[in-house]
Amino acid sequence: MTAPPPVRSQSSYFWLCLALSATVFYGFSITYFQPMLAGAYPESSTTVHIHGWTFFLFYLLLPLQACLIRARRVAWHRALGTLSLGLAAAMIGTGMVVIGTQMNLSLQPDGSPFWQGMGLAVFSTLILFTLFFTRGILARRDRDRHRRFMLLASAGGMGAAGFRVMTQVLGFSIAAGVVGILIPNLFIVAAILIDRRRGRPFHPVYRTGLPLSVGLEVAAFLITPTPVGRALAEALASVGRALAPLY
Repeated sequence: MTAPPPVRSQSSYFWLCLALSATVFYGFSITYFQPMLAGAYPESSTTVHIHGWTFFLFYLLLPLQACLIRARRVAWHRALGTLSLGLAAAMIGTGMVVIGTQMNLSLQPDGSPFWQGMGLAVFSTLILFTLFFTRGILARRDRDRHRRFMLLASAGGMGAAGFRVMTQVLGFSIAAGVVGILIPNLFIVAAILIDRRRGRPFHPVYRTGLPLSVGLEVAAFLITPTPVGRALAEALASVGRALAPLY
């Protein structure tokens, strides 16, 4: 296990995680928590609620885990990290059910224009979360790499929340979707700038992770209207049809 990072570094990472999670909570409060509390949320399947609550718990866990390291409660951090494996599996599994089902519905004659235009981009955020979370777990004995991969995973997985925040500015539109998917990458830019201010070099995890995140998200938008995009949409729809009993 590598030595603990300096206290100032831990503090910066904690506040960055807290800001990221607060953004996620605000985004989902608009379309989920506020309607739920008001009794106005439309009837939905158990899978949809599990999907929402597992994401909520993950982003609640993110700053808590950073706080535990800051307080040098490493054993607690490891225990919660083990529990997060099941949480992430539920997030990814229910995410595939929701995305697949919505993509299948979007291919119908009266399908949602939002999912027709945004489905592949939403799927790209799930890919990024899965990839970076896995890399973070594999790098758990290297704290510098581990925390950066977890930040990349968290930013990669918050596109849906970013979209909801941007609807308050741009309305419910494809433009809000594009900006909402891409804008979470600013948290990674902020992390890079903090490193530079501390006199650290551009970390290899960010050097490869940020271009990969932006590149995959932009590529998802660009290929959506192409034959390749339509083939991928149909593939996701077929997953949705196979998983329909779970929705």
